[in-house]
Amino acid sequence: MDTKALRQKVLDLAIRGKLVPQNPDDEPPSVLLERIRAEKRQMVKDGKLKAKDIKNDTIIFRGEDNLHYEKFADGTVKCIEDEIPFEVPEGWEWARLNYICMMAAGKSKPTAQIMPDPFEGSFPCFGGNGIRGYVDKYNQDGTYSIIGRQGALCGNINVATGKFYATEHAVVTTLFSDIDFNWSNYILEALHLNKYATGAAQLGLSVANILNVFVPIPSTKEQQHIGRKISEIIEVIESIELQKQKLQRAVLNTKSKILDLAIRGKLVPQDP
Repeated sequence: MDTKALRQKVLDLAIRGKLVPQNPDDEPPSVLLERIRAEKRQMVKDGKLKAKDIKNDTIIFRGEDNLHYEKFADGTVKCIEDEIPFEVPEGWEWARLNYICMMAAGKSKPTAQIMPDPFEGSFPCFGGNGIRGYVDKYNQDGTYSIIGRQGALCGNINVATGKFYATEHAVVTTLFSDIDFNWSNYILEALHLNKYATGAAQLGLSVANILNVFVPIPSTKEQQHIGRKISEIIEVIESIELQKQKLQRAVLNTKSKILDLAIRGKLVPQDP
């Protein structure tokens, strides 16, 4: 069994709204998106965001012709039907990632300052592929999805919790209210962000490119439901993968023992 392919299939079903049944009684995601709009406006008033931080926010909607349109901050409207990646359940909404979250790359850290093992007062240091080592200061505190943004690590998703240091190769994702973390973390993986990488000598992901990606939005309750279901299934998949690895090791050990017996002439009885 290809457990990696199975995991991707589960994530694909989830992002398309085919993993769990829909509940028509859930609050419409359009209400959720309006709540986020209000939250952002308030954050600008409170000085927590700058007006430029939300100037690229758009509203995606279906017109009377049932096609998808995008309304920009300056009031212009564009048909984007050809850009919508796939169909989603009725009632779901489309948005760009910058609508539901903020992203920022971390800060550079000299390699000499990153220790391979934890030490007293140390904090984990995250690069594009998870923990690189340990440092004496932190620049983030909380639970975040971390997106790798350089080379073979482009689009790689990790989770950081607590106090940690994010390097320039790690994009830290901050969600707006009522977006479920578990769901969003899996959806970032399902979006295959590595395909948006650019560059000739070495591939790289720009934060601007990531934030421009389309994402389908279900209600908060359905996000929670989807996140729990994915976790349950992936736990089973990981258990299968663990058993598969144990079986492979057992087969290799058995082959090695058989070969050793054959070399020593002890595999079959000798003629008298």
